[in-house]
Amino acid sequence: MSEGKQKTSDAPDEMPDEKARISLYEFYALGIERLLLKAPWELERSVSAYHESFLTEQRCLGLTMLLLLGEEQVSHDSVQSMPGYEDQARFSVNQAVFRRALKRYFESSKLNPVRADMVIERMGSYITASREATQTETAPLDAMYRTLTRRVPPQDEEQEEQYISRVEKIYEYVSGLVEALLTRYDVTS
Repeated sequence: MSEGKQKTSDAPDEMPDEKARISLYEFYALGIERLLLKAPWELERSVSAYHESFLTEQRCLGLTMLLLLGEEQVSHDSVQSMPGYEDQARFSVNQAVFRRALKRYFESSKLNPVRADMVIERMGSYITASREATQTETAPLDAMYRTLTRRVPPQDEEQEEQYISRVEKIYEYVSGLVEALLTRYDVTS
């Protein structure tokens, strides 16, 4: 039998009736591990300081997208404690859980967990750009792309086109990862 499937009747490959239940923390822990260990861009080795900067920004972009896409998984009960400030409460709860999962990832990887705070701080401008774009009804990916190009300016037009393509591919990868997690798991708290 394939992983993630259990036999519930005589049909050999029938999906189970119920998804496994996980917390928001577990959702982020799975997503972070996948992004930082198995993402296609993590298979690249840096060849220069410029390339290392770009790889760092890719990590921040991917993590930012995971954080923003996961925000809808924050439980309704968590945001009801602050009537009128539900969006701010959702973001605060979401970021706190994400930070805890990221710190745990660094600890388990024998890295200094303080790096999690540095990564969250670095992600801040991507988050801000995305939120501002959403509020002004412009494309959040374009806003993230512009932030990326300010941090690691493309060296020519060809590289600029590659940046655009890379941001889109990162989004496709992360949204596919989130979709796969949500297909398999039910985020309960």
